[in-house]
Amino acid sequence: MMKVNDIKKIQLIITGGTIDSYYDTDKCTTMPHEKSVLTSFLEKYARMGHSKIVTTEICMKDSRDISDEDIDEVFTAIMESESDRHVVTHGSFTMFTSARYLQTLLPNKHGQVIIFTGSMIPLEGFSPNDAGFNLGSATMAAQCLEAGVYIAFNGQIYAPDDMENLH
Repeated sequence: MMKVNDIKKIQLIITGGTIDSYYDTDKCTTMPHEKSVLTSFLEKYARMGHSKIVTTEICMKDSRDISDEDIDEVFTAIMESESDRHVVTHGSFTMFTSARYLQTLLPNKHGQVIIFTGSMIPLEGFSPNDAGFNLGSATMAAQCLEAGVYIAFNGQIYAPDDMENLH
């Protein structure tokens, strides 16, 4: 059994999505923040500061605007990281598509645990919401699962091929 002190640092890779958004009343929709709020949430509520999490912000986009180039940057961040445990925050609309694409970029024996997660309700400004639960579930999954690409959402773990999306 792994001891708490044995847990390796997790790389949090941020791409935006509802989890890291706010509600824009003028546009009647959620919009990604200019800068992520996830790191401060993890430090404040999960006691996961810089000693346990390293953050890489790729972009702050709605997942419908995520490009292959953005996921290429996620891949590069993973390959250049000292960590082999990664949580990728992403919007739910194209999360499975991005996870499948990333999976094609990885070498066969990559040894990386990569967990995509997001939420249906933004982390800040809404209570209750699913964001903190999903982020916590993904962080735990990153520590427990074998190498591979997964999606952690609503208390479930999915493979990238399990479904096209959550809607």
